[in-house]
Amino acid sequence: MPSMRSTESIFLRLERRGWPMDVAGIYVLDSAPEGPLDFDDVRTVFAQRLAASPVANRVVARAPLHIGEDRWTQADSIDLDAHMHHRAVPEPGDLSALWEAVLEVTGEPLDRGRPLWEAWYLTGLADGRAALVLRLHHAVTDGMGLLALQQLLFDRAPTPVSPDHEQAALVGRPHPSLLRRALVEVPSRLVGTTLAAIRLVDRLAHPASDQPPSLPGYLPSLTAPPPVTLFNRHVRDPRKSMAALSLPFDHVQAARKVLPGTTINDVLLSLVTGAMRAYLSARDDLPDKPIRTTCPVNIRAPGNDGSYGNHLTTMWVDLPVHLDEPVERLAAVHASSAAAKKALPRSRADWDSLADVGDLLLPGVVSAAMAFAGTRAFGLFPPTQNLTVSTLAGPREPLYLTTRRITNVFLRGVVCPPIHLFFAAITYDQDVHVTVTTVRELCPDPDALVDGMRVELDRLLSALH
Repeated sequence: MPSMRSTESIFLRLERRGWPMDVAGIYVLDSAPEGPLDFDDVRTVFAQRLAASPVANRVVARAPLHIGEDRWTQADSIDLDAHMHHRAVPEPGDLSALWEAVLEVTGEPLDRGRPLWEAWYLTGLADGRAALVLRLHHAVTDGMGLLALQQLLFDRAPTPVSPDHEQAALVGRPHPSLLRRALVEVPSRLVGTTLAAIRLVDRLAHPASDQPPSLPGYLPSLTAPPPVTLFNRHVRDPRKSMAALSLPFDHVQAARKVLPGTTINDVLLSLVTGAMRAYLSARDDLPDKPIRTTCPVNIRAPGNDGSYGNHLTTMWVDLPVHLDEPVERLAAVHASSAAAKKALPRSRADWDSLADVGDLLLPGVVSAAMAFAGTRAFGLFPPTQNLTVSTLAGPREPLYLTTRRITNVFLRGVVCPPIHLFFAAITYDQDVHVTVTTVRELCPDPDALVDGMRVELDRLLSALH
């Protein structure tokens, strides 16, 4: 059985009840005179195309005696009835009702006894629209892998379902007994642990950059931590809140002219900064120094963007919520982002070191450490970050699920203690679709955050005149 990469097992160890670790795409489908697509048609698309995905039947094979490694195996069949579901969004069928339905159907972790994906077809939206929610566990793939799967399921032109088309066959793998796995994998884990220790010592002795040595970003800093905000508080209730907006891509692109040399990502981070400043200020929680976000970075080789798995590292960017003017904030974001990009070799080494630390410890020890991060006692340590901001470049032309045009693509972010706020942005067709996912106990009104992003964009554009 193929080994599970440490970065993949980390996402499994982070997960617990109420805190799912899956990537979720939300695809809003246009209406038609004949009404929403029939669920059977949606199911047929999955039945005919999923076999082409290498992750569609991937299943976790638990480590024998909890000493060896969790590994991947392939199921030889998929029960679509266990993975695909249909329900109606409650009245009035607006976007708020859609978000509530999405949070309800994605509120718990995926069943690890089956392939780690799930789809929900939601009807009952206003004006006859519908939505498809597609979940993929982060251990299986990252956001780029979700884009690869949507390319498999969706078309670039209306394509009627062909019910006569045969369902593609899946190829499974034999499952060895636990005893056989233990005899093979426990010794191999000892070898792997030794190699991980060697790699870790080598990275410490030979840093990835010529910058002064410093703690990895995922460890609390006692000298330069970000400020504590309301989003760093301990929570008891894992229920989430969610809001979204769509911004014209041309408007976001135009905002770059305010400060030549800035990128689309810089502008989006600046919009988040302005929104966070307004939100924290209104709640008497505005710090006098920048807050800090992590930004996942794709490290796939050029031309390999369609691959599955987790091929990412993280960069740490300061968001200057303490600055008054939008243009000043954009300039500071650009400078911090540029510095973070220069430090990417070190960030990638830090991420690899975290994976090696995971290899050095028993899975149960790592899981206990992850669980501790969600306790009140963990709040005694300085925070490592205040939020996460993820951006993805999706297709710049419309996609179709059979004959229905996909009008909007949103992403439900991953929220897991101690990080309780996730901004996810994806470019699709002519817009940038942004979603805020957070914890209801801390932020019952995430619409205020997306409204703040719109206001910040307007202020940047007004600076052009």
